[in-house]
Amino acid sequence: MGCLVNAQMLEGIYQNAASMSGLQNWNDAIAQNIAQSSTPGYKKAILSFEGSDTGLVGFQDAFDRAVYRQAIGAGTKGAVDFSSGPIRITNDQFDFAIEGPGFFELRTPEGEFVYTRDGEFKSNDKGELVSKQGYHVMSDDRTVIQMIPDGGVLTGDIDGTIRQGGQKIAQIGLRDLDDYSRMVRSHGGFIVPDGGEIGAPHTNTILRHGSLEDSNVSATHEMINLINVSRAFQINQKVIQNQDELTERAIRHLGGHA
Repeated sequence: MGCLVNAQMLEGIYQNAASMSGLQNWNDAIAQNIAQSSTPGYKKAILSFEGSDTGLVGFQDAFDRAVYRQAIGAGTKGAVDFSSGPIRITNDQFDFAIEGPGFFELRTPEGEFVYTRDGEFKSNDKGELVSKQGYHVMSDDRTVIQMIPDGGVLTGDIDGTIRQGGQKIAQIGLRDLDDYSRMVRSHGGFIVPDGGEIGAPHTNTILRHGSLEDSNVSATHEMINLINVSRAFQINQKVIQNQDELTERAIRHLGGHA
């Protein structure tokens, strides 16, 4: 029966080790949020903890019987908080902010579509509207937005229409989908790996020209989370150390070396 008792003791160590692994994942998510807290349109990474079945564990009960029960370990699941961030006025002709649901649609040099809330755009050497990564900003009909050489300052309407010198040159394409959980974070925004249905926003989404949507991360809140994670990690370390000492004493006792 000694091995059963020992298995019960080791279960506590395994569970605390799993908790520490989850806390490390949370720490990584917090570090990413803090690093990106000043990036326009960035959406906060969040983490949830959930139990996972790790099999049966045996132990000896008060009547000298071997009893088995289900062991539950700690697991984590990552997600993204797509809530809107505050809109900040910049008065820059290439800045745009989405008010309401939806995303800007970008196209990479490889032809992949990327979706972002970061409207900090610029003009490339060909006079095309691009993101800071150099990805083309798509119009509502999925064409490259070409500006007029020496056409004057860019102006924008709330429906996404952009003009130069009063002449319409394009309408910035806004896209949305019903299930954001299908979106995967990628460099420059999000992608939809299964190529799901991406359409126009269902509600009255408007575009604010000369503005940017800030990150929805609160750096202060994330720093508090970082402190809590550090404390929880230290507590789990202490528990594992205590359980390890108890296991060592039990082994010595069973071996007749108490």
